[in-house]
Amino acid sequence: MNNTGFINELSKQLSLPPEKCNIINNILEENFFISKKNRGKIIDELMKQLNVSQADAENIYGVSVKIFNNEVKNKLKHPFKSI
Repeated sequence: MNNTGFINELSKQLSLPPEKCNIINNILEENFFISKKNRGKIIDELMKQLNVSQADAENIYGVSVKIFNNEVKNKLKHPFKSI
């Protein structure tokens, strides 16, 4: 999945405008978001840049990780299928 696909999926699942999802994507790209060590740093950055509560930031982080994990699983199941 490319950046545009990720942003569109994030926008759809979170019901946020693409502009905010682009900010989320930039934050995730700046940090290695798969590592649990950076989770707190990413959530703090989301709260600061998007002006959202901690619960909302944790939800955004969780949805982002879920989208990424689903995409990895799809690639492992169907390595030659373009999604």
